[in-house]
Amino acid sequence: MIQLRGLGALSWAYLLEASRSKAAVFWNLVFPLFTLIGFSYIFGGGEPVPVARVVPGIMTINLLAAAFFGISMHMVTLREKDLYRRFWATPLTPLTVVLAHSVTALVNMLVSVVLQLAVALALFHISLHGSAVTLAIAVLLGAFAFIPLGLLVGSVAQNTKTAPAISNLLFFPLSFLSGAAMPLYFMPVWIQRLATLLPSTYLVELLQDVMLRGYGLREIAIPAGILALTGIAGFAFNVWLFRWESAQPINRRGLVLTVASLAIIYGAVFVHGMNLESARAPEQRNSGRFKLTSDTRILRGMTILDGLGGRIEHGEVVLEGNRIVDVGPADGSIPKGVPVTDFSGLYMIPGLIDSHIHLGGSGGGSSSPEEFAPSRVVRDTQVFLALGITSFLSLADNVEDLQRLKQDVASGAMRAPRPFLSGPVITAPGGHPAKLFSFMPGLAEYMTRQVDSPAAAEKAVRELAAMHVDIVKLYLEEGWPGQSFPVLSQPCLQAAIRTAKELGLRTTVHVDNDEHARMAIEAGADGIEHVPPDLTDQTIQRMVNKGVTLTPTLVESEGLAMAMSGVPVTDPLVQKWENPSIVASLQSPDSWIARSRQSKETVDYYVQRFERAKNALRRAVAAHVIVLAGSDSGNPGSFHGPGLLRELDLLVEQGGMTPSAAIVSATSAAARRLGQSDIGRIAPGAFADLVVLDADPTRDIRAVSAVRAVYLGGVPLDRDSLLSKRPGNWSPLFSYPAPSKQ
Repeated sequence: MIQLRGLGALSWAYLLEASRSKAAVFWNLVFPLFTLIGFSYIFGGGEPVPVARVVPGIMTINLLAAAFFGISMHMVTLREKDLYRRFWATPLTPLTVVLAHSVTALVNMLVSVVLQLAVALALFHISLHGSAVTLAIAVLLGAFAFIPLGLLVGSVAQNTKTAPAISNLLFFPLSFLSGAAMPLYFMPVWIQRLATLLPSTYLVELLQDVMLRGYGLREIAIPAGILALTGIAGFAFNVWLFRWESAQPINRRGLVLTVASLAIIYGAVFVHGMNLESARAPEQRNSGRFKLTSDTRILRGMTILDGLGGRIEHGEVVLEGNRIVDVGPADGSIPKGVPVTDFSGLYMIPGLIDSHIHLGGSGGGSSSPEEFAPSRVVRDTQVFLALGITSFLSLADNVEDLQRLKQDVASGAMRAPRPFLSGPVITAPGGHPAKLFSFMPGLAEYMTRQVDSPAAAEKAVRELAAMHVDIVKLYLEEGWPGQSFPVLSQPCLQAAIRTAKELGLRTTVHVDNDEHARMAIEAGADGIEHVPPDLTDQTIQRMVNKGVTLTPTLVESEGLAMAMSGVPVTDPLVQKWENPSIVASLQSPDSWIARSRQSKETVDYYVQRFERAKNALRRAVAAHVIVLAGSDSGNPGSFHGPGLLRELDLLVEQGGMTPSAAIVSATSAAARRLGQSDIGRIAPGAFADLVVLDADPTRDIRAVSAVRAVYLGGVPLDRDSLLSKRPGNWSPLFSYPAPSKQ
């Protein structure tokens, strides 16, 4: 800490100096905007798609200028004015001074980038295809790579005359030979090859990957890694090279080691060879980015909402087999012989993911024979598909049935959403839901693992790992009016979650109150199922700090509140797709709901639980908790398929989420929780699970129910015949009544 004494004060002083300097404000903020606007009209004609191609290069040029001219000139000026000499007499260290310059440069760069993006979006209406988080990481990596290079120039330059000369010698080749100032695909092959030796090439590549191609972190790993190594090599020697006075000799050994380190990094890349996406012209995209085959198909004309927060107007998605091979703006050219489907005026989102279902439950009142039939389960898988839900996570269902379904879907033997599962759930002896399964001998033991010691909890998790489950679900539930349960002990919970982490398994915990939510969070759970009505702001902050996901399942709370209050189901989607006898069973005098309805205490409990859950969710959303959309379908009043679409509606209307955020909660965020990168997004390499909508769901989330077409693994589904045509041979070997509350 002694080495960093004064860092905050010095950084703040540098920032104040920059904000008060007209020259600094001009070069850091105004000039980059002039560059952006000028280049956008000169090279992009002011049109959204061409301008979007220009912006990554402009941002690269401005970052280079900020590093080589902003940092170096500031350092040399301070040295010439003997201000460094005065610092030398204080407790300030070279590390403090170097880091203060780095902090100042980083702040200036970030402000400049934000302004550039704001102008590009507002003035030219460009589309950003990648997520904002990935773009922020790309910009930070660019700053991390070039700030130490600017510091290097500032350290070795003798005075204000030599510093600009050195900066120009670096700036212009890095700008013009990297594809930043002029597209790399215009240049000869030998220059494209030479460009692989330049760090700025990888910043252009990285920004294009995110902004134009919508790539995620996995796809940008190579250019990101090269820039990260550049920054590490640069920062490693900057303190060694720093000089307090112009008369001090340059540390030649440090300079040689710095250059040698960079030469090793880029020499290795050059020798290995690097295929640069930026070296391919846009019109060569169909022949350069992927190989045309007899199975290539193109969907074009629609607005693409990629599930990552990106948006592409008049977009194009290229399919090959069951995967997406290319995504981007439609460039007007159509390869000969390639089938093209025109979706102009429509909107495309990834296939939705329901993050919490119980396929064995019907959504009814457990009084209709149809609710327990295997045919009902098969039918519900088709309803999911008809409504654009192409994946689901089943939490507490028959593990063998779900594993067989997973295999049949993967092999193409069954038309159904891609299933993910928890298998048997972990609870206390006689706890929820084991007690509800006691009506059938052996069922509770099959569907749950009831543990009373840390050793038993560890054993249960290892059994689940051997079953190849996708997630481990645990229960912390005390009960509700007329029903109480023993609760899993804290040592058992901790042992189970610890073992799951050791085995690489994710965990999620069913909770019923704030105390149990805190208990799960502190034990290291990855997710929380259901929003506790008494959720506190302190617990919400813990979720944010630890990155714990929340699957609110508001529609389940709403469904039970309505069923207990005797309110009939009026959802048009339920009326269209659900078996009428199952819907009617909610009002049947033979259902357990009818019996519970006789108790005012019970009715009030469910009504108030829903109202309080809405309030808790609003506070969680406002605090930026990671929310996942899950319907808890299979419980009374929450039906398979319509339940998720209603959940999205509730997340926006009652939870305060934006429609765009709600879509992410049912696509990429849901996939990320499962560790899946090939679902929940429209991006190269992902499964071609796609939903085409009549209206823009980012304006009105209810547009997700206006489904025009659904693609499952690249195959367009005939939605009108899904319930009449046989989907395959899979059928559950075992079915059981839906528990009253999951």
